[in-house]
Amino acid sequence: MFSTIKNKFNKFDLDWRKSIENLDGSKKQFNSAKRHAFWIDHEFLRFFYHNKAEVAPGVFRSNQPSPDRLKTWAKSGIKTVINLRGASNQGSYFLELQKCKDLGIKLIDHPLYATRLASSKELLGLADIFERVNYPILLHCKSGADRAGLASVMYHLVVLNTPFPIARKQLSLRFLHLKFSRSGILDFMLDTYEKEQKISGLSFRSWIKNKYDPNKITKEYRG
Repeated sequence: MFSTIKNKFNKFDLDWRKSIENLDGSKKQFNSAKRHAFWIDHEFLRFFYHNKAEVAPGVFRSNQPSPDRLKTWAKSGIKTVINLRGASNQGSYFLELQKCKDLGIKLIDHPLYATRLASSKELLGLADIFERVNYPILLHCKSGADRAGLASVMYHLVVLNTPFPIARKQLSLRFLHLKFSRSGILDFMLDTYEKEQKISGLSFRSWIKNKYDPNKITKEYRG
């Protein structure tokens, strides 16, 4: 019975997403995308709590921003939004895409993951983005806890050369990251780097490029 209900819901969600894939500017479709974001993508949980913080001068983090919040970010000077969820067919993504276009904000879709490790190419790609984007920037994922946390750690390590123990605080309970949940694999990856860095002295970028093995780390994490 549960699987039947789940399948019906998934079909309902998929059909809804297809109906808003190409925003045509109509109020009806816009409102449909807003409802999808609110109910299916849990905007109702983000309505009052934004999980926002300053990562460093010119760098900010938050959970998925609504169109109204993007407008507020634009007024505060944000030039670039890095969407760590990646492009999708979610109502929240279509709203973000359109609002960034309207506001003249550069939207970069660069996916990371909360419960599995990104490839070295994906992590190095984010490091490269940090070097070429127009600041100030906003980093966001869905909840602002895991992917935004990892990206914030990376900014400190690869751009600011922040000492590891300080950079590491960007991925913590303060931002609702739960180390003992499935997203703890991100902590394990950082723990692995810290241990190897004490021996090799490699920077985080060099470690990702030359030593990082997500498959090996995943197997060790799962025991």
